[in-house]
Amino acid sequence: MLPQSHSLPAISTAILLTTFFAIALGFVFKDMLEYQVDFWAKNRQTQVKIDYKKPQLFIAYLGLTFFLTLFVGECLSVFKIGYLFASGLALVVVLPTALLMWVQLGSMLELLSRGGSEAIAIDTYLEEKIASATAEK
Repeated sequence: MLPQSHSLPAISTAILLTTFFAIALGFVFKDMLEYQVDFWAKNRQTQVKIDYKKPQLFIAYLGLTFFLTLFVGECLSVFKIGYLFASGLALVVVLPTALLMWVQLGSMLELLSRGGSEAIAIDTYLEEKIASATAEK
């Protein structure tokens, strides 16, 4: 009698591929966003806002979201809960999170364009609150 393998080679391969593509698209998105922020920083007089809603950035973000959804669905399907149910759970987890992050990215970039990097420095914000509280005493 041959020993049975407990691994699922097709799912493992799919998990590895979706992980690779999600990470690759994440780097592409990060580099494109950094380019847009650098371009805005060099051209502050002519460009009022950071243009993050370009089609290239949006496609990279959609690709990242797509592969993350596939990744989460395939990881959940390893538990033998059914691929349809695992895909539904993945959609419920990933899509609202991705939408929230896109909206939050827009508000952070708007803060950056209005107040510079000081506007989004969280560590200095806490220090200023502590300093103002001790100054009031």
